[in-house]
Amino acid sequence: MVTYRFYLVSIVAFFLALAVGVVVGSVLDEGISRSLKDRLESVQGNLDSTVAAIDQKNDEITDLSSYAEASAPFAVSDSVVGTTTLVVAEPGLATGPVEDLVLRLRQGGSHVEGIVWLDPRWDLADADDRSRVAELLGTTETSADKLRAEVWARVLGPGAPGAPGTTASTTAPTPPPTTAAAGTGGAAAGEPVALFASPLLTSLEDAGLVRLVRLDGDDGAGGAALQAVAVTGTESTLAPPGSAAVAVAEEAAANGLPAVLAEQFVKSSRKGAPARGDLVGAARDDSTARFSTVDDLDLVAGRVAAVLALADLRNGVVGQYGYGPDAEGVLPRWLGP
Repeated sequence: MVTYRFYLVSIVAFFLALAVGVVVGSVLDEGISRSLKDRLESVQGNLDSTVAAIDQKNDEITDLSSYAEASAPFAVSDSVVGTTTLVVAEPGLATGPVEDLVLRLRQGGSHVEGIVWLDPRWDLADADDRSRVAELLGTTETSADKLRAEVWARVLGPGAPGAPGTTASTTAPTPPPTTAAAGTGGAAAGEPVALFASPLLTSLEDAGLVRLVRLDGDDGAGGAALQAVAVTGTESTLAPPGSAAVAVAEEAAANGLPAVLAEQFVKSSRKGAPARGDLVGAARDDSTARFSTVDDLDLVAGRVAAVLALADLRNGVVGQYGYGPDAEGVLPRWLGP
């Protein structure tokens, strides 16, 4: 039988349970809050430590970059004395690193008038462009690859000023040097070569296929011995990237000239984008010509490596430099004086 006492006991039990629940919940909530607060403080402390470590590393990177920039002139000084360098770059690349390469070559003692920037039309996909180049070369050739190779053969090959066996002003044979002057890598004597005065290059510029960009600034003393640096990169707008630069390096090397194929790398999140060293590595593997490669022209270390690689090539040393998987080292090995 349900009585008044039953109702009273039930009501008291309800409020007692509610009170116990409030007390227990309050204790648990305080413990959970304290635990969460402790964890948040720990995470904040770890984050502060990480930020401090990152700031320290950034300061170290800045210091090392400043050191590399300041030491570059000392590293390349007098390494390519007695030379004239042809610098050819594919379209679409950042101009800064290529212009800095010219500076490093000049600091090494080479004569460099500027940069031969190839136009996107240098792929010679258009029949009219192929016909124009063939006309300038005086040939009936129609292959784009062969026409491009012939251009560089005319600029750098036998009979060109500064090519092996010639002087800057004549094609008469000259005996090879018996000894190499200190720091010259065996460079031949003679006046620097005015490559930008080449009738072929100026005609190609008039046709809109190349741009001869002269750069102001102190030039190296230079000399008649020719060498070449061909620059490609992941941002090249030629298809495929590297195809035009390889033609320059191959033709120079085939004619006994020191030649470096340099890659300007820009990291991309695009699926299938090339990794550092892929462009120069593929070109080197597919070629029979002996030219050196540099896969980090985007860095000051790469520009220094390109200059030192040219010096080593004059002593018969071919190498692969940079930070890619096939690189032998950041710079050519120092063998002492």
